[in-house]
Amino acid sequence: MASSDTLYSQDESIANVLHELARAHRILEMEGHGDMSMGHLSYRDPHGRGLWLKQGNLGLEEVTGRDFILIDFDGNVLEGQGLRHLEWPLHTEIMLARPEVNVVGHSHPFHSTVFSATTAEIAPYVNHAVWFADHGVPRFTETSHIITTQPLGASVAQTLGEAEAVLLANHGVAFVGRNVKEAALSGIFLEKAAKAQLALAASGLAHDPPGAAETIEKHRVIYPERARSNYWMYFNRKLSALEEREAREFRD
Repeated sequence: MASSDTLYSQDESIANVLHELARAHRILEMEGHGDMSMGHLSYRDPHGRGLWLKQGNLGLEEVTGRDFILIDFDGNVLEGQGLRHLEWPLHTEIMLARPEVNVVGHSHPFHSTVFSATTAEIAPYVNHAVWFADHGVPRFTETSHIITTQPLGASVAQTLGEAEAVLLANHGVAFVGRNVKEAALSGIFLEKAAKAQLALAASGLAHDPPGAAETIEKHRVIYPERARSNYWMYFNRKLSALEEREAREFRD
């Protein structure tokens, strides 16, 4: 595929975001999103050329700031080295449909993927699910196959609508944000919400979700921008501690 990475290496603003995006991949792995070399996040190119997509054949935990390729909205590789993921249309079509979205993610977290195989809806039983209070988490049911065509990507984008995440039936999830922080938190909180709801269902205990009005108000209180930044810094500290510990163990 493409070979030139001149702008990739010389544009500091892109390099800085891709470094953060690489950390988001590793944080998502740490938080249960890993599935071998599957899963990928993308960043809208600030120069309007398309988007930067994690290259293929790498696990989420292996991604660094150099492991991205620039593709246009037809999937042509413009910059960078490496294999293009087959599911690139999921990213391009969501970004075309949602101009405010700058980061798109797709992964196969265990609990969310199990939940996607049910007909239940994510409900605000726990605080993590309250993240999705405004638009819920819709389910894409057109196919359980991977999203490898632009029409399928457009259908996923239509199902996603204005939401922060979508369940891909019997497949996995997609999640979005205006920036790396928002997209990563959407993915993390969806997996935590699915895990909690599956545990609640398995308990056999009677349960009722809070009302919609209370949930929306709760969302405003517990997820202002300062809280989002606080949580994002926490996950970055957690990743740094994990990687430092692993490095020490490797040296020893």
